[in-house]
Amino acid sequence: MDDIKNKAAQFDILDHSPIGQFVLRNDFVVIFWNKCMETWTGISKDQIVGTDLITHFPHLGSDKYTESIRKAFHSTLPIIFSSQFNQHFIPSPLPGGKFRIQNTFITRIPAQEEGEFYAFFAIQDETNVTSALESNKRALSQLKEEIEVRKQVEEQLVQLARYDNVTGLANRTLFREILLRALAKTRRNKKTFALMFLDLDHFKDINDTMGHNVGDLLLKSVARRLESRVRDNDLVARMGGDEFAIFLDDCSPDDAAHIAVNILDILSPFHWLDGKEVFITSSIGIAMCPEAGDDPESICKSADTAMYHAKEMGRNNYQFFSPELHAQTMQRIHLESDIRRALDLKEFSLFYQPQVDMNRKVVGMEALIRWQHNKLGMVNPGQFIPIAEKTGIIDPISEWVLHTACLKVREWQENLYLADDATIAVNISLRQLKQESFWDMLQKILSVTGLDPRNLEIELTESSIMDDPKTTIVLLEKIHGLGISISVDDFGTGYSSLNYLKRLPIDAIKIDMSFVQGIGKDNNDEEIIKAIITLANSLGLKTVAEGVETNEQFSFLKEHKCGLMQGYYFGRPLPSEDATQFLKDILSPDRVEVSPCSITN
Repeated sequence: MDDIKNKAAQFDILDHSPIGQFVLRNDFVVIFWNKCMETWTGISKDQIVGTDLITHFPHLGSDKYTESIRKAFHSTLPIIFSSQFNQHFIPSPLPGGKFRIQNTFITRIPAQEEGEFYAFFAIQDETNVTSALESNKRALSQLKEEIEVRKQVEEQLVQLARYDNVTGLANRTLFREILLRALAKTRRNKKTFALMFLDLDHFKDINDTMGHNVGDLLLKSVARRLESRVRDNDLVARMGGDEFAIFLDDCSPDDAAHIAVNILDILSPFHWLDGKEVFITSSIGIAMCPEAGDDPESICKSADTAMYHAKEMGRNNYQFFSPELHAQTMQRIHLESDIRRALDLKEFSLFYQPQVDMNRKVVGMEALIRWQHNKLGMVNPGQFIPIAEKTGIIDPISEWVLHTACLKVREWQENLYLADDATIAVNISLRQLKQESFWDMLQKILSVTGLDPRNLEIELTESSIMDDPKTTIVLLEKIHGLGISISVDDFGTGYSSLNYLKRLPIDAIKIDMSFVQGIGKDNNDEEIIKAIITLANSLGLKTVAEGVETNEQFSFLKEHKCGLMQGYYFGRPLPSEDATQFLKDILSPDRVEVSPCSITN
């Protein structure tokens, strides 16, 4: 019975029709009976639906009717029981003992089961011709309105299924259909097309600081600007979040590059949103097809890979996908998988490099992570650290590095290999600092290892600090409050605002080795070093020169009062045991100077 009710529900729109209407299954079971039929016959829907029609109207069981009705299930032509010969097809009593005169039309309609049909009955009351005409007119008007409403609903459903509700652009579903058609066309005529993936730089910051309403307004504004910079036969889509895709039909690499430049230009002027000026840039990845893939998924991956390469190149630029780039991407994917296991397999280790003062006395060590891969050998930190940060694997790695380094320097102090005021420097990314768990993890490590916070120094790169200086200041003040030292690594390679620099709770500036290596070769590098030392002194900060390799470099830095130095001139980064031996070798009651090391390649 529930199944019959479910089938009947599809005819509910006919329930209030002024025409008597009902539907039969091919076994003569009634599956729909409208209110008009209830009124005419006195038989309610609950009484008749799910029962055999003939049990209620036995005269319909005669061959005269049953054979005709059965034909309706198989014929495309309607069957008519004219009121002239069949005045009371379904007896409908009227006051005074009379019956309603009826014209009955039977036609087949598709059933829910494939290949099956129902018989649809429409019974027109012709007792009064005038009322019959009026009823027809009202029924047609109602049917027309119902058709219009259905049409509007269908259009809305199509809109929701294929278009983005925020920007009105094509969505991921429609965009995939376009790519499938483009690929089929490309296979026929051998023409190329381009796919762009575009991501808004730092869009999350706008959502967080200005609210999601402004974020949505920005997405709409970006959508309109993108549409203004593509051709009539191209398509802009929103793939989700702040990511857009652009299909460029019949497009050469030069055409794609030209459009990408135009897009970067059109997005750079501010957007006036809700009374606020909002600036945004974007990173664009371009995949030329069919070279970038032979199905929508692989093409989208190619464009996405190129887009992230654009981000790595400094954002606000475009990059093309290439086989070389694809190979690099696959290597990163394999490395990501291996990084997840490296900690458990104990493939990570820490190397330590001494930091010395102008008298060549060791005042601290810097901990540097190394990865001895079981197949690739020693993997450069520059290869795996960015991947670890991007995937979140950096968090357990960072905890291991901090714990191991703090434990080691505490051991050296207890054995009197290092002075009580010596420091251990550890590189930390801003992403790690922003993790809510970092603060608790840091305090736990200091407690477990027993290291005085004054012996720990955290290093952050200049570029990461300046990427979000307001947030960084708050985080660093919290850490600095514990007594931990903070230094800015690779200083001079990024862009620092002096306004922020003077407000940052930092203790030291590390001069990047690229300037140190220019000593005696490039006057500009020497002037930059002198300027950094002067700036640091004026702000009450220490300076640490990285990459010192020659006596000439050491003498220059000492002459200009660079407080601390590190580099191959004093010692290479050494594994834990070798670093311990190094400290033992230079140990004496008055802390013997570190002799210059011979530099080998």
